[in-house]
Amino acid sequence: MLTGAEAVLPALAQHASAIHAQTGTVCIVSDPETYRIGDDKLLTCQWLDAHGFPCAAYAASEDTAAVHALAQAHGYPLLAKPRCGGGCRGLFHIEDATALELVAGRPDYLVQQYVGNDTDEYTAGCFCDRDGGVRGCIVMRRELHEGTTVVAEAGPYPEVRDAAIRITQLLRPMGPCNFQLRMHEGRPVCFEMNIRFSGTTPVRARMGFNEVEATLRHYVLGEPAYDLPLVTRGTMIRYWNEMYIDPEGCEQLRQAGSLDAPGRFLRQIEDYGIRPCEFS
Repeated sequence: MLTGAEAVLPALAQHASAIHAQTGTVCIVSDPETYRIGDDKLLTCQWLDAHGFPCAAYAASEDTAAVHALAQAHGYPLLAKPRCGGGCRGLFHIEDATALELVAGRPDYLVQQYVGNDTDEYTAGCFCDRDGGVRGCIVMRRELHEGTTVVAEAGPYPEVRDAAIRITQLLRPMGPCNFQLRMHEGRPVCFEMNIRFSGTTPVRARMGFNEVEATLRHYVLGEPAYDLPLVTRGTMIRYWNEMYIDPEGCEQLRQAGSLDAPGRFLRQIEDYGIRPCEFS
C-alpha cells in the first residue's frame, strides 16, 4: 500500500503492523513516532534543534512570551503556520506587531523566523533502506505557487544534499522522505520534513530517481537495496490543463456517486505545454 495522502498516513502509520498481520499487505509508511516528527512542524523544529541541525528560530503559538521574544530577537516578517498540514494551507506572513497579536496565544500554530528568500528554496528527496542506509538523494531548486512546486531544477547543490543525507541517516524512515530547505547566511536550513512520498515523486522518477520502484523492490519483493542514480540535471515546469468531460458522466456521478467506466466520459485533455522530453 503506497500513499502520499496526508489524510491517510497517520492512521496507516498507527495500524500498519495490524494490517500486515491480518492481510499480508506491506504498508509503506514509517513508524508512528517518526511520521509524527515530520507531520508536526513544532516537533520537526525540536527534533532538528536536538540533533544539532540549523533550524529557523521558532515558538509555539500558545506560548505568548516566547512568540513576543521571537519577534524581538528576529524582527519582521515572521511566518505563522499550522503545526500539521501542508500545501501552505493556513500559512500567513506576520509583518508587524498588530499581526503578531492575531497568532499569539492561538492554539496549534508554529511561529517561525523568516529565513532565506524565494529564489534559494530547495526540495531534497532521499531513499532509506531497511537498515537505515541512505541509498540516494536528489535535490531540486524549486519555485512555488500556493504551496505547490511549479518549477523544479535538479542540480548538485552539495550543501543541501549533504544536509538532507545527514538528516535521513538519523531519522531512518521507511523508504522515502522529503525535505524543504532554504539557504540562509551561507548554510542550508531545513524548515519542513515530509516522511512520505511527496508531490514531486513523479517528477523525480521522470528524472531517473524512481523511489517508488526502489521501495517496491526492496520492501515488498525483498530484493537487496541498491543505490539510486545521482541526478544533477533536469528541469520541470508544471502546467494547469483543462479536462473536458461528457455531461452524462457528471450526471451519473451525481446520481450514483460513482462512474461505471470513468475513461468512457473523458473527451479531451488540453495538451498545450506538454512535449516529450529526455534527461541526461
